[in-house]
Order: sequence, then structure tokens, then C-alpha cells
Amino acid sequence: MKVYGAILSPFVCRALLALRHKGVKHEVIMPKDGMKTPEYLAMNPMGKMPTMKDGATVLPESSVIVEYINAKYPKKSIIPASAKAAGMARLIATISDLYVQGVVTSLFGQRDPKKRDKKLVKEKLAETQKGLAILDGYLTPGGPWAMGKKFTIADCYALPALFFVQLVTPSFGVKDPFAGHKKVKKYWASLKREPMTKQAIKEMTVMAKQFFGS
Repeated sequence: MKVYGAILSPFVCRALLALRHKGVKHEVIMPKDGMKTPEYLAMNPMGKMPTMKDGATVLPESSVIVEYINAKYPKKSIIPASAKAAGMARLIATISDLYVQGVVTSLFGQRDPKKRDKKLVKEKLAETQKGLAILDGYLTPGGPWAMGKKFTIADCYALPALFFVQLVTPSFGVKDPFAGHKKVKKYWASLKREPMTKQAIKEMTVMAKQFFGS
């Protein structure tokens, strides 16, 4: 299986976490000459990452790829067996995507103090904190993962979302991005300890320093 993209992309990270959890052999490839070449657009007409190529099967969109991986490799499923738990895992994933990651990454263009829209920054920082508060309310205690003792699709989405919170918000004077969110803070600490997620965070950190220069 080939995954086109880089782990610093939260969307690519989701797919790679699913693959690593399941122990599926895969290759990560940066698209040659970028994502707007005719060759890449033939695989992914959206011109984004990731794209997955599994034999004759080619799929764009991280949410679709993650579900495909889980369906093709059912061992160590990232979707809980019960309808309630499956719904909760997907809910945590959605909150992480829309109300945390989707908000905090909108601050990328505001990192330069000379070009900063202070009103926008204030609004987005407040929205990020609101998203973290919502996420905090749904995390399950009693284990290292978002749903407690088992790694699920929730972790595939939550890890990159929280990574970017702790990466971006200090640029705006936020000393402790997870302050006031007890379960989120404990969960992030667990992600930094667990071998698989610790490695992913390390790789993302290295790439972030190369990309952002800090």
C-alpha cells in the first residue's frame, strides 16, 4: 500500500496511525513535483493529500482511506463493536476534526505579528478553547486512549488536532494550551508516552521545525 503525502499533514497522519496500529506494510511518498501535476491529479482530482494506492484501488480523502483500511484489515479494528461505542469514537473524531483542528489551523496565516488580524486571532483562540472543552467532555478516562483502553478512530483524528494546538497557540502567547481541560491534558501526555503515538509526534515535530522554521 502506498500513501502519498507527509505525516505533518493531519489528514495523512490519520491514515498512517491506522496503518501503524494494524501493522500494515505501507510506503509513504511525497508526490513528485507536487500535487498539481497531471499524474497526481489523475489519482486525486482534488489535488490534496493524502491519496492511497492499494493495488488497483486508488482513494483520496483521509476519512474514506481510514474506513477502507479498517474494512480491509479487520484485525485490531479501530471501530468499536457496539453501536454506542462506535458512535462515540466517531463523534470524538468529528469534534477533533471540525472544532479543534479546523479552527486552530486557521491561525497559520496569523503567525507574523506584523500582519496579524488581532480580532481574528482572539476569536479563533476562543473557538479553539471551546472545541477543547467539548472534546474534554467526551474523552473516556481509564486508559491511554480517547476511548479508554483501546486505540480507535478517535485517536487517529485527535492526535493531529492536539498536535497543532500545542504547536500553533504558543505563537499567540498561550503558555498552556490545555490548561483547564483536565482530560485533554492527561490524554495528550499519554499520547506522548505510548510508543506508536510518541513516534508519530516526534516525526511531526521534526517536520514542523523544517517547515515552519521553529
